[in-house]
Amino acid sequence: MNMIAENSARNHYGLYAVGAGRAEREQNWNKAAELWRKALASARSRRSRHWAEVRMAFCVNAAAHRWGNRHES
Repeated sequence: MNMIAENSARNHYGLYAVGAGRAEREQNWNKAAELWRKALASARSRRSRHWAEVRMAFCVNAAAHRWGNRHES
């Protein structure tokens, strides 16, 4: 199992990814997309960069389509 050292000062990707995941669960798509963008910039591996790109695109799409917006009529 790949554990993220959430409090590690050197693991910025992990910090941004955890924050983005929380924002996604709260359906705060714009915040999640921004955090995935930061994770992408901090990623050290090809796999992490790819995952951040995919998640960022998903969140941008979700924001554009206003998914989960409970206040719409």
